[in-house]
Amino acid sequence: MHISQIETTDLFLGPEGAPRQVVRVTLTVEQPTPPVSVRIDGPTVRTPEPVVTAALAAGESVTVEVGVQVAAPAPEGSWHRITVVAQTPAARVTADGELRAAATGWTVWMVSHFHYDPVWWNTQRGFTELWQQLPDVPGADRLRPPFVRTAFDLVRAHLDAARHDDDYRFVLAEIDYLQPYWNVFVDDRADLRRLLREGRVELVGGMYNEPNTNLTHPESTIRNAVQGIGYQRDVLGGDPRTAWMLDVFGHDPAFPGLMADAGLTSSAWARGPFHQVGAKRHTGDITRMQFPSEFEWLSPTGRGLLTAYLADHYVAGWGMERKETLDEAMAEAYAQYRELRKVAATRNVLLPVGHDHNIPSRWCTEIHRAWPQRYQWPRFRMGVPRDFFAAVRAELTGAADGAGTAGLAPAARRPSPQTRDMNPVYTGKDVSYIDTKQAQRATETLLLDAERLATLAMLLGDRYPSEALDKAWRLLSYGAHHDAVTGTESDQVYLDLLAGWREAHELAGTAWRDAAAGLAAHVDTEGGGQAVLLVNSLSWARDGIARIRLRYPAPGPAGVVVRDETGADLPAVAEGLTRHDDGSIAEVDLSVPASAVPALGYRVLRVATDDQRATVEAARADAVPARPVTGWSATSGPRRSATRPSRWMPTRAEAVPCAASWTAAPAVTCCARTGSATN
Repeated sequence: MHISQIETTDLFLGPEGAPRQVVRVTLTVEQPTPPVSVRIDGPTVRTPEPVVTAALAAGESVTVEVGVQVAAPAPEGSWHRITVVAQTPAARVTADGELRAAATGWTVWMVSHFHYDPVWWNTQRGFTELWQQLPDVPGADRLRPPFVRTAFDLVRAHLDAARHDDDYRFVLAEIDYLQPYWNVFVDDRADLRRLLREGRVELVGGMYNEPNTNLTHPESTIRNAVQGIGYQRDVLGGDPRTAWMLDVFGHDPAFPGLMADAGLTSSAWARGPFHQVGAKRHTGDITRMQFPSEFEWLSPTGRGLLTAYLADHYVAGWGMERKETLDEAMAEAYAQYRELRKVAATRNVLLPVGHDHNIPSRWCTEIHRAWPQRYQWPRFRMGVPRDFFAAVRAELTGAADGAGTAGLAPAARRPSPQTRDMNPVYTGKDVSYIDTKQAQRATETLLLDAERLATLAMLLGDRYPSEALDKAWRLLSYGAHHDAVTGTESDQVYLDLLAGWREAHELAGTAWRDAAAGLAAHVDTEGGGQAVLLVNSLSWARDGIARIRLRYPAPGPAGVVVRDETGADLPAVAEGLTRHDDGSIAEVDLSVPASAVPALGYRVLRVATDDQRATVEAARADAVPARPVTGWSATSGPRRSATRPSRWMPTRAEAVPCAASWTAAPAVTCCARTGSATN
């Protein structure tokens, strides 16, 4: 008989009041051996209760767990000399070693989840309901792992797991699957709300989806949060607190501040700044991280969120599901704990138990129940992010109770503040499918411009186009998903997304055109020549270049001139000039400087042809000055009609209908009218 291995662990046996650290001892016998008693002695170590093995057959090896007590003081990490003694009535062997003192108080929070992409290589219809019916991937159903289901099946599976197992807890996140599920499966509403009240399911994310915020406008992030929090709280009855951005490929530095302003208190994500799969999976060394996995993520405003970086990715706990027995699953869970604890800010470890589109794990609740039957510390508990972050805050503030974090000092401390933008992640996503980024940003700019102009028009009596603008923002939220605007999607998904961006742009363009025409109806444009209304949608005065497209029936003018309110000629660059057969102008684009357009105000320029020069000169005395927003005023009596082309180009002043384009709208917007206010 000999002792072949001595392994120090950070496991503890009970009782709770006198925990015993576990040392694993492996014995190997060469011949049949009666039961063996194993104990561990040392100057500062004793064994309250030796472990006795069963009888061993020749050549058999066995590993036993011996619980020892280490005399105080024994700070975590201190080393102690030990001697392992294994004996039978007829034989006695010893082996010397060292024990590294561990600490009690650790808790592993197993959070069951599934990551869902409404678009990626499959379409939303495929990922949500059908899966296998994908036009460009024949036999897609055969390609998916056995644990993968559609969103409808996944929500039902996790709800069923909670119905059948009182210990099961899980999270639900994105509106792009929650809303259709809520609308279709009405019978599940009561159970979902009951589980929310009981704290057994938590709605996380607080957003419509998981947007890639370093590629979109901050206003898109805000609207995404408004849509997400509004639905999760006011429709489903949840209380979203955690920005659950697991798979996002890049983060806006302002994101934590915006989410704090929205009422969220924490965030969790797996990508960046330590490569796309985390320090552990990328380098093999989790300690390559430069700060703890829990930290205070600060925005430039100084506001932020307590954040958990999933240092071994959001699939860390799914390795348990790949095991065949409970003992193997427990060993995998313990191995994850030993890695993740190395970078934890407190004695709490977040272990995400999930994957992409996965069913509930068969082992997490079994570990939750079986672990305390074997060990006192660390503890493995089913939980939700709210439980984890509450435990982290309690320890940081010194308010943790003995049951959760025994033996901790009461002094409060602050999590490590981090201000970096948590990039880069997947730099290719910033340049691939560049038109997706251009479409998103162009529509965001146009939509913001349309909202401002529509607000001014509403103050003057027009109806605010709330439905159209709301739909446009929702389409932009959908397009901001980390597998949409980034360009990581399949060709079929790309084509579907283009339709969404196009619709959003058209909705915004229509709102812009209607608002500009409505505002034009309140501006005095009488006088010679053709009036061009320049509108500034920003809250400060600014300069810019206005582009004016002019078209004339035959015979057209021989030349044109653009003048300001005082009658002074403005320099202009003519492009795209076409002429009628007689040499007169048929069409021309003019670029002219627009200076000092007032904040939320306007200026009126005039385009005169050769035969209108005298009329324009005579109108100098009655010139319309540049006007701030207070210049917009409701007219008395019947409202004057405005020339309203059926289709305007939102980036240009124009005198005739023309096609819309993807070009981003400038802050100084323009519209053209004929000289008469009543024609």
